[in-house]
Amino acid sequence: MDGPSQSTKRRLDTSLETPLLPTAKQARLSKTYLQQPAPKHPKASFLKDHVELTDTISKWLESIGSDREKRCRSDSYLHASSDDLISRNLTRSAPQMAYNRDADGCAVPPTSGPSYGSVAPTDTGLSRSSRALVEEPFYRERNLAFNHVYMRHRDEPFPEHVANVVDYVRKERDSPGPSPDDVYRDRILGTLEIRPKKPDVENYFNDRVFPKFGEENGLMRSDRQPMSRYAVPNAGTQFKISNPTPDMLYGYSHHAFPNQLKQLFSMGDEPVANNQGLMYPFFVIEFKGHGEDLWVATNQCLGGSASCVNIAERLNRQLKACKSSTVKPIDSTTFSIAMNGEVARLYVSWKHSDLDYYYMQKVRSFCLQEPQDHIEFRKYVKNIIDWGMDQRLKEIRESLDTLLEESQKRTSEAAKSPTSD
Repeated sequence: MDGPSQSTKRRLDTSLETPLLPTAKQARLSKTYLQQPAPKHPKASFLKDHVELTDTISKWLESIGSDREKRCRSDSYLHASSDDLISRNLTRSAPQMAYNRDADGCAVPPTSGPSYGSVAPTDTGLSRSSRALVEEPFYRERNLAFNHVYMRHRDEPFPEHVANVVDYVRKERDSPGPSPDDVYRDRILGTLEIRPKKPDVENYFNDRVFPKFGEENGLMRSDRQPMSRYAVPNAGTQFKISNPTPDMLYGYSHHAFPNQLKQLFSMGDEPVANNQGLMYPFFVIEFKGHGEDLWVATNQCLGGSASCVNIAERLNRQLKACKSSTVKPIDSTTFSIAMNGEVARLYVSWKHSDLDYYYMQKVRSFCLQEPQDHIEFRKYVKNIIDWGMDQRLKEIRESLDTLLEESQKRTSEAAKSPTSD
């Protein structure tokens, strides 16, 4: 049995390996195979350029600092890996660098913006992903700083006019609010600690903290409406600020200016922030849910608040052109909040003197799950809205009245002057 089986196996193995061919034909095939040239794979020329650009950027990043243990770990879901090449330590805003100071003691950033060595990253070249511009690692150093929008250290002293407004929103309120026990027993608030989605956070605070008024009351709130592109600061650089679309934006409807409508209409779109007709905005709110980055929300606040300041400064430029000695510019200070279900960060923004620099600085943070912090947060929000409806609105109305009086005076003088033949 062993002999026939082994013979059969050899025959089967042979038949599976190679079909039987004539000797002469096998020789021709072997010669043809040996002479066949190896296939050539086409090389894309752009890959060489891409590799060279990547190497250049990598060397630049390594020259800034390669000690990863010294990098600041962020809470960013976009860069969660500890092996990320780009750390959040590189996303510090320009005022954290060493700057000269002006006569008021405020840091004056360089006008040329940060240096990128021999390679200037572009909006399309630095990242190939589909993420939003405000999520880019260099958004603050590149897009914001190149357009003179900066984050200041929280321990920097406020300019006097900003300090006065901050003191206003810190004051105690007489109106009743929730007690610490009410906040502690709020189970819906408690769920915002457990993986909440952004709409959950927004809906909770929309009902309880951020009021929405009808246009007839003068105060107006727009939700998720893009701001006008002309309102966004633009220093003429190729790096643009992302067009703000705040989750909430407070300003005024035309009902807030019943006696100034003629002057407002003569100014066209300058006072208007969006296509809903919201004018002279002063308060930006950005929400995030579980796993979303408050660093990104702060970037949104930087752009949105600077745009609000820019709209108010357009009014100041018209006031400065008046010849009247009684003209006083309005305070273009604005506020913004970046928050999720657990933390809220309150910022104040302003324009620095006559320079086209827009500064934002943190006023304080609130732990929203702690009753006392929650009550304080509610107080600050209510005070900001009160300030917007009282002191700030009064200044804008008076300024519009001044512009209207100056316009009427010029018209009257022109009518009295003799006409030339």
